[in-house]
Amino acid sequence: MQLHIFLILFCIITIFFIELNNGASTKNTTSKKNEKNPSKAKPLILGGHTSWTTKIKPKHKKIFNDYKNIIFKKLREIHKISNTFDLQPDKFSTQIVGGINYLYLIKLPINKYAFVSIHHRIWRKDHYGKEENVHIRPQTYELNDKNI
Repeated sequence: MQLHIFLILFCIITIFFIELNNGASTKNTTSKKNEKNPSKAKPLILGGHTSWTTKIKPKHKKIFNDYKNIIFKKLREIHKISNTFDLQPDKFSTQIVGGINYLYLIKLPINKYAFVSIHHRIWRKDHYGKEENVHIRPQTYELNDKNI
């Protein structure tokens, strides 16, 4: 007798949930396969830098300008630029490694890029603005170099 009661109770509960679910929306099983330009996400490389962009945000421009005198001094030492050179970043990227590396490509008068890295530790207030945070590679890069 108890088995019959459990079976009837099970059927009533099942019917209740089926009726309750009738108003639920179903998932759309069709997908758009005719997209013209499917965007492929680049794989994230841990420790790697973001892709280079020519659109430099104001906060990144401010960081560059805060270090501009130090960058100019080091560029004169390493790449022998003139005192009248207009120092402007051409491309920008970031890298997260024990702080943030702000990476800038500066177009030199010889039509090559100089690679400038500014290391910034956000949690250390006494770290900002020091000459030791700026690193300039002695190597120059072609304007169309994809391996920077």
